Amino acid sequence: MFTGVQVAVDSAAFQFDKLYSYNLPERFSGSVTVGSRVLVPFGNSRRMGIILGSCDQDPSFKEVIDAEEGEPEITGEMVDLIRFLKETTFCTYYDAVKTVLPKNIRLIPDGDFQHIVQKSSAHYETVYSVSPEADPSSLTARQREICAFIGSPMTFAEIREGTSASRETVNRMERLGVLIRSKSLRSDDHDPEAADPDYELPVLSRSQSEAYCEIKDHLADSGSPLTTLFYGVTSSGKTVVYLKLIEDAVAEGKGAILLVPEIALATQMISRLRSRFGERVGIIHSALSDTERTIQWQKIRDGAFDIVVGTRSAVFAPLPKIGLIIIDEEQEETYNSDQAPRYKAVTVALKRAADHSAGLVLGSATPSVESYYRAVSGQYNLVRLEERFNDMPLPKVTVSDMREELIGGNAGCIGSLLYEKIRLRLELGQQSILLLNRRGYRTVTICRECKKIVMCDSCSMPMVWHKSDGTHRCHYCNRIVREITKCPECGGELRHTGIGTQRVEEELNSLFPDARVLRIDLDSTSRKGSLKKALDDFENGRYDIMIGTQMIAKGLDFPNVTLAGVLSVDSMLLMPSYRAYERTFDMLTQVVGRSGRGADAGEAVIQTVDPENNIIQLAAEQEYTRFYENEIILRKAHLYPPFCSMCSVVFASKKENDARASAYRFQQKLTEVFSGNPSVPVRVMNPSPLRVVLVNGVYRWRIMIKSRGDRAFRECLSRCLTEYKEQYPGDRTRIYVDITNESDI
Repeated sequence: MFTGVQVAVDSAAFQFDKLYSYNLPERFSGSVTVGSRVLVPFGNSRRMGIILGSCDQDPSFKEVIDAEEGEPEITGEMVDLIRFLKETTFCTYYDAVKTVLPKNIRLIPDGDFQHIVQKSSAHYETVYSVSPEADPSSLTARQREICAFIGSPMTFAEIREGTSASRETVNRMERLGVLIRSKSLRSDDHDPEAADPDYELPVLSRSQSEAYCEIKDHLADSGSPLTTLFYGVTSSGKTVVYLKLIEDAVAEGKGAILLVPEIALATQMISRLRSRFGERVGIIHSALSDTERTIQWQKIRDGAFDIVVGTRSAVFAPLPKIGLIIIDEEQEETYNSDQAPRYKAVTVALKRAADHSAGLVLGSATPSVESYYRAVSGQYNLVRLEERFNDMPLPKVTVSDMREELIGGNAGCIGSLLYEKIRLRLELGQQSILLLNRRGYRTVTICRECKKIVMCDSCSMPMVWHKSDGTHRCHYCNRIVREITKCPECGGELRHTGIGTQRVEEELNSLFPDARVLRIDLDSTSRKGSLKKALDDFENGRYDIMIGTQMIAKGLDFPNVTLAGVLSVDSMLLMPSYRAYERTFDMLTQVVGRSGRGADAGEAVIQTVDPENNIIQLAAEQEYTRFYENEIILRKAHLYPPFCSMCSVVFASKKENDARASAYRFQQKLTEVFSGNPSVPVRVMNPSPLRVVLVNGVYRWRIMIKSRGDRAFRECLSRCLTEYKEQYPGDRTRIYVDITNESDI
C-alpha cells in the first residue's frame, strides 16, 4: 500500500516550482513524515527533496526512491515558515528550505543517494563507548585499562590522548564487541573564554526600570499588542533591559532570540549573554563554517540552548518554545536579505512571535520611519528611554564646514578642527573613532588625457585603488587586478581622486606619528576572527584611533572613546532613494553616540560641505522626533512607506536589451492583470535601469510598484509571474521580486 506525499524538490525552476506528488513505498509507512528528507525521481535525474505535505496516493505518481526514517530534522513550524517564505517573497520552495535549514542538514550525508542515514554529516563525529555486554574477565589488562578510562562516549583522539592506545587496538576491541562505535554531535568549537566569570548584571537605573516594567506589563497584557518599539537614545542602556527581559523569558521556561545587525555587535553581545547565562547561549551568523553552524542549529533544536544571539538568519533559530524575540537596531538594512528568498527579518519575527504568542521588541535610537509610525498610531507599543545611562550627557556635536578648509588650502581628509580634537584626546590618553563609509585608498581613477574613468569590466562602477597591496578592485563583483598604471582606452597618464579608509589611515599616521591607528573595513577583517581580535585590541587600549566603515558606526561600546568624527556624509544625502535622508540621519546619530559612553564626556565632529543641511543639523542635535515629523510629511505627500508598500520587480540578463525588453513586456502583463482586479489598487512605474545597472556581467532593470502589499496584491503578482512565464517560455531573463512593508502576513 502506498501513501501520497507532497515534496519540495531541489533546483526546480520558478515557473515549474510546486509541491510534486509522489507515492511513498509501504516499507516507509509510519517511519516517514512531514519534514523528512527524501530522494525522488525528477525528469531524467534523481534529486533531493523534503516532504512538506501529504495527499492521496495515485497510480500515476512516481515513487519515492529513498527516505530518511525516524524523527526528521525539520519541525512542523519550519515547514510553516517554508510555506510562508514561498508566499511572501516569491522564491522557490527549496530557496526557502535553504534559508531555514543549515547546509549540512539539507544535503544528503556523504553523497549517499541509496541510503539516507541521519547523523552522518560533517557536524557529527565517531565516538566509542564500552559495550554493556563486555565480560571483564575475558579482557586483557590493557583492554581493561582502556575500558576503565572510557566513562562516557569518546573520540579515538581522546582515547589515544588518555591511554596511548593505538588505532589497531581500538579497532580490535570493536571487532570483539568490547567497544561500540556510534555518531555524536561534535563539540562546540567556540572560545569558552568569551564569557567573563566576574560579570554581574548592572542594577537598572530609574528610567531603565520604568522602561523594563512597561515592556513587561505589555507582554503580560493579552489585550495589548505584543510588539513593542523600544526607542532609546544612544548609550541609554537598552542592552541591560534586553538582558532582564531575556532573564524573565528563560525563567518562564521559554527561549529567547536576540538579533543584532552586524557580526561585530554579535561578538560583544555573545560575551555579555554568556557572562550572564553561561553555556545556554547559542550563536548563528554568517561567519560560522557550515559545520559550526550546523552544530549550533542542532543544539538549539535539541534544547541544549534556550537563548540564541546572531545576525539576520538567527530569526529562523529552531527554538521549540519562543517567549521573546528582540531585534536590536531594527532599522538596519542588513536585516533585509538581498538574495532569494528576499525576506525581512522583522516580518519573519512578527510571524514567529504571533505563532508562539511571544513578545517582540524592536529596539533602536533611530527607529525606521515605518516602525515609529506604527508605534505612534497604536499598532505597536511605544516605550521610550530618553536619558543616557548614569545621566551621561549627550556628546557635544560640532558641524565643521569643509568649504573653508578647501579655501584655506587643506585638501586632506582631516580638517583643522577635527585635527585639534584628535590631538587633545591623544594627550589625555583617550580614544577616537572616525567614520568614512568608503574602503580602499582612492575611489576613482581617471585619465588625464581622455578624461575617462577606469571602470570594472563586469560592473558599471569605477575600480577602486588599494595602495596597500597595489591593486585595483571592484567593490561590487570583487574583481581584483594588478594596479592599472595606464589608461585602458588611450594609454594616457592616470590620476587618482576620492578618498577611502586606507588613504585616511595613511594621513593619520602622518599627522600623528606616535599614535596607534587601527583600520576596520572589509579588507582588514576578511580573515576569520580578525574582526573580534581588532575590536578586543581597541577595547583593551592597544590603539588610540580607529578609522572604519559603517561596520563601526553602531552598537559598539568603548568607555574610553570620547571623540567621534564623520569625515564625509554629503554623498549619502544625494543617493536616489526615498530612504536617503533616513539613512543619513541614522548613521550620523549612531556614530555620534559611540562617544562619551564612559566616565568622560564625549564630543563629535561632522565634516561636510553642506553645514546648513537640515538632516545634518537634526542629527547633530540628536533630534529624532523632529526628524520623524518632517520625514513623515514628505512620505505622505509622495506616497511612500508607511503609506504604501514598495515592490521592486527586477529583470536580470547578460544582455541589457533583453533585460529592458522583459521589463516592458512584464509591465504590459501587470496592466492586464491589475486592470481586471480593481479592488487591488496599484501604481506601476515605468521600467528603468537600477542605479548600478551592470553587476558581475549582469544588466538589471526594474519596475517599481506601489500597493497595499497585502495577500490580494501578492496573489495578483504571483499570477502575473506565472502567466508571463507561460506566455514567454523562451525568455531567459531572471526575474525576482522584493517587497517592503508587507501589511498582511
